[in-house]
Amino acid sequence: MSQAKVCLTYRLEFFTPVHVGTGTGGRGFLDKYLYREGDCPVIPGSTIKGRLRAAVTALARAHVYGPQEVCREPGACTCLVCLIFGQKGNRRGHLYFEDARPADKNIDRFAGVRHGIAVDRYRRVARDNALYTVETVGGKNVVFEGQIWGWVPEEKRHTVVAALKDAFAFNYALGFGKSRGLGWFRARVVEEESGKCGTR
Repeated sequence: MSQAKVCLTYRLEFFTPVHVGTGTGGRGFLDKYLYREGDCPVIPGSTIKGRLRAAVTALARAHVYGPQEVCREPGACTCLVCLIFGQKGNRRGHLYFEDARPADKNIDRFAGVRHGIAVDRYRRVARDNALYTVETVGGKNVVFEGQIWGWVPEEKRHTVVAALKDAFAFNYALGFGKSRGLGWFRARVVEEESGKCGTR
């Protein structure tokens, strides 16, 4: 079976500040810190992969790409979702999802802190002693860029590219605080020549 290279560059153009955190406490007075590589905030490839997987799964279950693209067999499944993202049991997918990095190297000038208060989901009132702080970055016209690349069976290449583009269009926000207006973006996805992938 011949293989074809998939090479996509994506740009996330944010309308609002974004918080993609480490999931643990930080080194100072804030409650939620940004995920960083060195001193630079990045959006992990695993975050992008997770959001896209959920979208492609929903689209596949709606039979957008045909009935054969729905996962039925655990193990050696060749459906679209398993092909791109992998399966349980450490069976990785065919594509590599790079971290999204800021297009502007002076991204720290867009860093900020948001304050919030936790709301009791049952009583729908503010909880006592539940004030928290969140580190954010970005805002209007801040762009993060990343790549998705790898090798897929040639006959599936067109469907894989279409599914990833559809999945980006399916998503409108990411990170913590989506319902509070954080992390809203518009995605632009460009198919690149194969030599331009995996070179960052």
